[in-house]
Amino acid sequence: MLVGGGIGVTPYASILKDFVFLTSVKNTFRMKCHKVYFVWVTASQKHYEWLIDILNNLEQVDKKEVVEIHIFITQLFSQFDLRTTMLYICEEHFQRMSGRSIFTGLKARTHFGRPNFEKVLDAVHLKHPRVRKVGVFSCGPPGLTKGVENACLEASSKNSKTTYKHHFENF
Repeated sequence: MLVGGGIGVTPYASILKDFVFLTSVKNTFRMKCHKVYFVWVTASQKHYEWLIDILNNLEQVDKKEVVEIHIFITQLFSQFDLRTTMLYICEEHFQRMSGRSIFTGLKARTHFGRPNFEKVLDAVHLKHPRVRKVGVFSCGPPGLTKGVENACLEASSKNSKTTYKHHFENF
C-alpha cells in the first residue's frame, strides 16, 4: 500500500508506472507483490491535476487491475455541509453510471474528507485474508504518517496472523 499526502505523492508516480510495467512483462520474472493500493490525500482537486495524466495512462496500461487508486479530497466544508453532500451524491451517481469519477475522469474512487486508515486496512484484509505481510509506505506530513502508523499497529494487533509493516518519510 502506498499512501501519499500532498506533494508526498511525487515519488509514487514513477513507482506506480514501474510496477505496472513490470507486471505486464510476461515470463521475465515473478513478482512477489500482486496488488498495490494507492491512496492519495490532497487538499483540493487543483493539487492533483498534474498527476491525472500519469494516473490515466496507468489505468490504460494496467489491464490486470494491479493498482487500485483512491483519492481523498480533504479541503471541503464540514462533513454534513450541503455543498459537500451534493458533491458526494453527484460523484457516487456518476461513478455508478459511468465507472469513472466526475472530478478526475479516472476509474479511481474520489472520496471526500480524511481517510480512516483503520477502515482502509480492514478493507484490504477482507479482500486478501490469506496475505500475512502487508507493506505500507507513506510519504507526507507527520500527522499523516503518524495516522498510518497507528492504523498499522491497530490492524496488526486485530489480525494476529497478518503483519502491517509501515515505512515512512516525512517532509
